[in-house]
Amino acid sequence: MIATLVRLKLTLLRNGLRRSPWQVVAFVLGVLYALFLVVTVGGALVALRFTGLDVAGPVVVGAGTLAVLGWALVPLVAFGVDETVDPSRFATFAVPRAQLVPGLLLAGLVGLPGAVTLLLSLAGAAALSRSAAATALAVVAVLVGTLTAVAASRATTTAAAALLRARRTRDVAVLVGGVLVVLLGPGVNLLAQRVEDGLGDLAALGRDAAAVAGWTPPGFAWAAAADAAAGRWGTALLRLLLALAVLAAVLGVWALALGRSGTGPAAGGGGPARTTARGGGLLDRLPDTPAGAVARRCLLYWRRDPRYLVAAASVAVLPLLLLVLPLSAGGDPGRWFLAAGPLAAFVTGWSLHDDVAYDHSAFALHVTAGVRGRDDRAGRVLAAALWQVPVVLVLTVTGALVAGRADLLPALAGASAALLGAGYGVSSVASALAPYPVAPPGGNPFSSPRGAATATLLAQFVTTLAVALLALPALAALLVALLRAPWVGWVGLLVGAGLGALWVRLGLSRGGALLDRRAPEVLAVVGRS
Repeated sequence: MIATLVRLKLTLLRNGLRRSPWQVVAFVLGVLYALFLVVTVGGALVALRFTGLDVAGPVVVGAGTLAVLGWALVPLVAFGVDETVDPSRFATFAVPRAQLVPGLLLAGLVGLPGAVTLLLSLAGAAALSRSAAATALAVVAVLVGTLTAVAASRATTTAAAALLRARRTRDVAVLVGGVLVVLLGPGVNLLAQRVEDGLGDLAALGRDAAAVAGWTPPGFAWAAAADAAAGRWGTALLRLLLALAVLAAVLGVWALALGRSGTGPAAGGGGPARTTARGGGLLDRLPDTPAGAVARRCLLYWRRDPRYLVAAASVAVLPLLLLVLPLSAGGDPGRWFLAAGPLAAFVTGWSLHDDVAYDHSAFALHVTAGVRGRDDRAGRVLAAALWQVPVVLVLTVTGALVAGRADLLPALAGASAALLGAGYGVSSVASALAPYPVAPPGGNPFSSPRGAATATLLAQFVTTLAVALLALPALAALLVALLRAPWVGWVGLLVGAGLGALWVRLGLSRGGALLDRRAPEVLAVVGRS
């Protein structure tokens, strides 16, 4: 069964290249970038073979530990994991977990990220090859470390997806994530202070950090290879056993998360639909128009859909990030809070640039019911603005007061209005012009659909650049007010408010017209999510 899953992954990847020439282009670019990493980083690791173990050991241990942490955490905030071999597709085949999990693990190595990680890990083993026995143990250890990294990426995303499906635990998940970010602050501050002491202290810090990392679960395997190269065989074997135990534990967590998240049909089906009496809430206050109906549905998405909650959580973490950044960059911590409002405005407005894709098959109702494109665009913007505008306003005012620069409040408000309006306008056009597939409803919100990587990166880059360019006059006014004349902020407020309203209006009209013409094409794209 394990070999079957690996062959299935290879077959799907090969067939994916036949679907579109853009897939081939993306694959070729990915291969070139992977070769660049292997040649440069791998060559540097192999060159450590000719240095002392006091240099090669800490470098391999530190790089390996960071690789495991990167595999485990990065998919939670960017890109997601490759779901070419989706575990949910095996629900009806009754595949035992004992075969499914190892098969999916090895299938995860099939692909550019897995191949690059494996080759760089072997280069790390070469850096520690001081004897035949040490080389053999190093190869086994780095293979264990590589498998742990791949398994950790699946375990964290699957467990997080299962956690977000439970409504009572969503807030806890966001809180825990924020606390983890804040806890990075002391470490970043310590690193910044030690770097200031000179390169010698930086090397000492690296050795100290590697020594600590070697006794942590992500670093056991890599430290075992370093111990073997140094002749510390007792410690090396102990750490290798601990690394194998960590791998087994991660696979166990992954198997448990697969069972709870449901490799079968998504939870929520079965049983009669519940009706809720109207109670005069926000949903009932929206107008009884097509745009109002779209806004009601989108508001329910923002409250209940894990995919939307992940996007909203990024806004909640912004203040925490602005607490951490001063520790690494130095200076007055309060001044960093000046960016809270504009940064939140950009993130919230830009977050709608592929909103239509989250509808999946539900977008067919818009097409069959003849909903006008302008109403669809307006409803989505209205639903987002009902909670995003107050959040941006609070962060803008709070940022100015915390920084002690109330005189910059007009400039900050103008920049925030321009960024938010530009985000809504660009998103209204982009989601009708170039939507791209996303994780389906009920699926893992941290996964990336097969074949969507190129379209995702291109669309995100273009929309980000467009929002920044459209808000540039207000941003320039904010910069002048910050550096030279605060009174220019009043000009920035007028310019930003005017630009924001203009971009929203143009986005609704142009985006609506595009959606009217391209509704079948948009439906075909979002249906592939």
